[in-house]
Amino acid sequence: MFRTLNKGVAEQSQIQRTVMRTYIAFVIIYMLCGIAATVVGIYYSNAKNESLRVFTVTAYSLRSYIFLGIYFIVCSLIGTLVALAPLRRRRLLQTHIGALAAIILTMLCISLWLWTRTLNIDGVYGKYWRNDWSDAIKDAFQRDGGCCGFLSRADAPYMQSPSCKDANIDYGCMYTVIFYAQHHHRYIYAGLIVFMLMSLGSMVTGIILLIQCDNEERLRWAQTQYLARKAKRYQDSLDDDSNT
Repeated sequence: MFRTLNKGVAEQSQIQRTVMRTYIAFVIIYMLCGIAATVVGIYYSNAKNESLRVFTVTAYSLRSYIFLGIYFIVCSLIGTLVALAPLRRRRLLQTHIGALAAIILTMLCISLWLWTRTLNIDGVYGKYWRNDWSDAIKDAFQRDGGCCGFLSRADAPYMQSPSCKDANIDYGCMYTVIFYAQHHHRYIYAGLIVFMLMSLGSMVTGIILLIQCDNEERLRWAQTQYLARKAKRYQDSLDDDSNT
C-alpha cells in the first residue's frame, strides 16, 4: 500500500517528499485505528459472559467505537485518493480535512458526555440494575463483590446468588459496579485520546499538504502567465519583422 501511495510523491516535484510521506503514514495509521476500533466494538457487541458484562456497563461507549471505526476507515480511503494525486484532488483534500475536524469535535463531545455520566454514576447504574440488567449480570457482580442488591440486599437483588443466601451480607453492590465501570471507562478514555491525537496529526499534515498544493498551483499559474507573456512578445517581434 505504501509503495502505491508513494507514486504520488514522485509525481509532485514541488511538494516536499517528507510532507507527502508523513501524510501517507498518517493515512495508513488512521486506517489501522479504524479497523481496531471497529473490531473492539463488534467483539464486545457479540461476546458473552464477562465480555457481555463489560458491554453492559459501557454499552453506549462501545457502540460509539463502531461508528468511529467506520468513520476512520472512510476518512482513510479519502486520504488514500488524495495521496495518489494531491494537486488534482485539492477539493477532496479540503473535504478530508473538514471530516477530520468534525470527528475531533465529535470525540470531544463523546468524552464530555462520558464525563457527565460519571457525575451521577451511582444513579445511572442504579437505574440499570433495577430496570435493565439481567439476573446473570447481577449474579456476576454479587459473586465478585460478595454483596447483595444494589444499595442493600433489599434493593433488587438476585436472591439465588451465594452472597444473597448469606444472611450476614447486608451491603449492596453499588461500589463494586462503580469501580468496575470506572476501570473500563479508563480504557475508553485512553482510546479516545489516542484517536484524537491521530486525527489531529492527520488534520495538521493535511493542512500542510493543502498549503503546499496551493503554493504549487500559484507557481504553475505564474509560470503559465510568464510563458504566455514571453510567447506574446515573441509573436509581436515576428509581426514587427514581417511588417518591416
